Amino acid sequence: MAWGVICFFIMDGGMHHLHTRKRLYRTHERYPHPIFWKRCLDYVMYGAAIAAPVALMPQVWTLYSQKNASGLALPTWVALGLINILWVLYSFAHREPPLGIANALFAMLNFSIVAGILIYG
Repeated sequence: MAWGVICFFIMDGGMHHLHTRKRLYRTHERYPHPIFWKRCLDYVMYGAAIAAPVALMPQVWTLYSQKNASGLALPTWVALGLINILWVLYSFAHREPPLGIANALFAMLNFSIVAGILIYG
């Protein structure tokens, strides 16, 4: 009996877990969610998708108003912009609008900082 179990796991090659995940994620939660607190959290995340990039606005404002890019590293802001583009693609693939909105706004702000560094740096 034990030999049969061992052979099953060896021949399965770990695919059991992949098929379990496929069965697990086959059903998705409804949107808007029927549970009140999850529905509220869904709506709050749309606000967070707008509010988080707004927190970056003072950096952009300071850069363009003072016309001084000292202390800003170009590779960092380019990398952050590219990472945000990857998150936007991910959000489209997984149909997550708040994630896509936030990261699209972050990408625009990050690349505006990149432009400011190139202009004033």
